[in-house]
Amino acid sequence: MTDINNFDLLNSALEGTNLIEASAGTGKTYTITGLFLRLVLEKHLSVSRILVVTFTEAATGELKERIRTQLRKAIRAFTEGGSQDPFLKDLTNKMNDAEKAVAHLKEALREFDQASIFTIHGFCRRMLQENAFESGSLFDTELVTDQENLKREIVDDFQVGLGNPVADEGKEGIRTQFVVHGIMNKKG
Repeated sequence: MTDINNFDLLNSALEGTNLIEASAGTGKTYTITGLFLRLVLEKHLSVSRILVVTFTEAATGELKERIRTQLRKAIRAFTEGGSQDPFLKDLTNKMNDAEKAVAHLKEALREFDQASIFTIHGFCRRMLQENAFESGSLFDTELVTDQENLKREIVDDFQVGLGNPVADEGKEGIRTQFVVHGIMNKKG
């Protein structure tokens, strides 16, 4: 049986694999933001070396804004010697060299437009584009999440190839029947 421990944002290991599972409104964004700061400060990673992946475009936008804001707050906390935010207060106490911490945080803020914060689809698209030769894909590959228009185009092309008129856009059932009838007639 797996031992499940409570997650300690300030002291949990930054190596290996950790699963953070939580319901809506429980602080996942805050936790990810804190981990991002710790990676910058404790592991001296540039923002381009940290990958953050989430589900929705809205969550991606929120994460970018919250991390950028937290970087600014952390700079202020290290400059002023503390913060009202309990995590930032503890983080400033944990770090030995405030001047070096401020330098790392300012660099992260300057480079923040290079941050790898994506939706799952956005990350996959980027990997396919950056590794087009290795993946055997085209450079201009488009990742399609809503396939309805693509399906409609395929059906229309198929019908035209059979010499059938393209069905009315509002009659999906008729379109499907035409395609099935056309396939059965071609084979039979």
